[in-house]
Amino acid sequence: MEATYIRGDDGIPVLVDSSYSPSTSNGSKPEKNDNKDAIYTKKEKESKALRRPSHEEVIKAVFTIDGEGFDVILSERNGRISWSTMSALGPRSKSSRRLSGILQSRHSAIIENKAVDGIDISTLFGARVKRQQKKGNEKEEEGQCLGVILSTIEKKNHNTLREKTVFLEHPSNELCSSWVSKIKECIRSTHQRPALIKLFLQPYAGSKKGRVIYTKTILPLFQSAGVSVDLSEIKHNEYVKQEMAHLNLEDYDCIVCMGGDGTVYQVMDALMNRAQKEKDIEMKSGTNPVRSPVPLGIIPIGKTNNIAQSTMGVADEVTATLHIIHGNTQPVDICGIYAAEKFYHWAFNSQYGFAGQVLSLLGKYKALGSKKLDAAAVKALTKTKLRAYECDIEYIPGDVPDASQNTPCRTGCTVCWDEAVLKDVQEEPTSDLVQEINPLDQSFTSSTSSIIELPQDNPWRSLKGIYMNVGLFCISGMSDYAPQGFSRFTHLNNGIMDLMLVKEVERKEFVRHLRRFGNSKDPYDFPFIEMYRVKEVRFRPRYPKGWNYNDHDYNEIKYQMTREESQLQGKKSVKVVDDLGNSSKSQSVATLDLSDNSDSDEQEDTKAKEEKAPERLLGPMYRKTFSEIEMEKHKQHVRRKEEKLKVKEEAKMVSVWNIDNQLVKQLELDFKIYHGLLRICGLGVSANTEYEDVRLGCLSGM
Repeated sequence: MEATYIRGDDGIPVLVDSSYSPSTSNGSKPEKNDNKDAIYTKKEKESKALRRPSHEEVIKAVFTIDGEGFDVILSERNGRISWSTMSALGPRSKSSRRLSGILQSRHSAIIENKAVDGIDISTLFGARVKRQQKKGNEKEEEGQCLGVILSTIEKKNHNTLREKTVFLEHPSNELCSSWVSKIKECIRSTHQRPALIKLFLQPYAGSKKGRVIYTKTILPLFQSAGVSVDLSEIKHNEYVKQEMAHLNLEDYDCIVCMGGDGTVYQVMDALMNRAQKEKDIEMKSGTNPVRSPVPLGIIPIGKTNNIAQSTMGVADEVTATLHIIHGNTQPVDICGIYAAEKFYHWAFNSQYGFAGQVLSLLGKYKALGSKKLDAAAVKALTKTKLRAYECDIEYIPGDVPDASQNTPCRTGCTVCWDEAVLKDVQEEPTSDLVQEINPLDQSFTSSTSSIIELPQDNPWRSLKGIYMNVGLFCISGMSDYAPQGFSRFTHLNNGIMDLMLVKEVERKEFVRHLRRFGNSKDPYDFPFIEMYRVKEVRFRPRYPKGWNYNDHDYNEIKYQMTREESQLQGKKSVKVVDDLGNSSKSQSVATLDLSDNSDSDEQEDTKAKEEKAPERLLGPMYRKTFSEIEMEKHKQHVRRKEEKLKVKEEAKMVSVWNIDNQLVKQLELDFKIYHGLLRICGLGVSANTEYEDVRLGCLSGM
């Protein structure tokens, strides 16, 4: 049976049966224009009704998909590109189709049934004309037109995204170009997506294949979406800070970092500092900073990607790139760190104690590659390295509803503050209402009382104890060792951070606590674990009182001489009371200094000359005996030995800070959380995420 096509009123060919004849069954001709739709079947009527023009803008064309002709309709009103087969018998089976060999490496669209009849424009991120390039011709504008390639996003699982392409074949260059331009207009009107980004690449992060991953995986996705990339490779530790200082943030739609947690730490800190600099804000205690004007994108390729996993649910570079292209952002809380009331750094998570000890030992096992973290953890858990530290901690508790105490943060979380609340947050910096008292101010001098009344309700709470680990979490801190996070119930955007304290406990109990991070059991269900929801924290290490050390710089004779000199100087002044004159008017007591100023000046000059002049020896020089020389050498040796012992003992008393997997030796730090200061590309962790138990190799033999 041969297929016959006729052209309808709208100009689109419609398939009819070859047995069709204008005459009726009795041989007479049908009446003119009485029942024009009688020549179409029911399926063809539905197809024609779909193609009827309406008030919205609709573009129609015939394309070939997987070797079969389809009517493709672009409806801007419905936000959808739909297609229907031109065959009256319906789509052919997969085995009978002619497979297209153009896009074998990508996921081409296979139309199995009528249920899969199109794609939403909201899932599209790119459209381009496919051309057949000749050898030696690298220009995309030249070559024979093959059709239109549509790039869309599909979910591989609950958190992982992948690129899916649909190839619409058509030889007309004019038709394909018009379709591509119209689809791009629809994409731009649907979402506010970045057009120009600044990307900081750490080529030596993780497996040291950053350049290869960017060239073969990341860059083609940006090119498909029409996103321009300003690439900069990180050359040293201060490179990001130097580049960000001269960067105009208004020229870019997004700042992207490609690396591990260390790269994210550098870029995030430089971005927030630049945002405060543009508003002329001097960061100090009591100042509220402004939000970052551009979002931060994270493409994880490092050894540790805790920040990326906590904000996206997975550490996958393709998923992160698609979030950046699609414009998916999530407001995230950020912590400001202060040292001696001066601003120090921005951070997400900070840990003191065991986590800092692991990070400090990490450099000794670089030769082990991916196993160096396991080796450092095993070394930190040995009896000689595992210890507790005395700390003084002050904190301001946060207001958390009881219903959200044990609620994990997932996509669309009701505990986190929504965008409407964030808009009410002031964009301009504000300071705490603290004024210095001026005694000359009339408002204070006019008061009858000289006592200043201070509020009795102090918001600070104090903790003093011996802890093996102290953790401050603004985000959950998901990793390969803790799939649900080191703090499972920390929310991304509620203005509160979790303070987790692990008290001094036996080694086997501490290992049990660490093992529970890899399974579904509650790691906080131990009597030695304390959890607090806080807004601000002050941390101070405390040295034990029983510390004894011989101070060789102390000299008893010099101490007594300076003491006698201070007493003699005090006796040179006497008090004289002038009782002459009017008895009714008492005069104040005057203090007179009887010492002669000229004599003191001469004494100072002679002392200065004696210090500058070389020492003169009167008589023969004394020669030390061999026993005295050996005794001095022995004293110097003992002193060096005691200095080494002092450094070693002090190292046992204190640890270091692990701030976003960066080693910080500054111990006395203050932490304050700021709500929603930074937007990170991602949508959080899916509510349907399933976690599997992780076997911690470093703890299997303990």
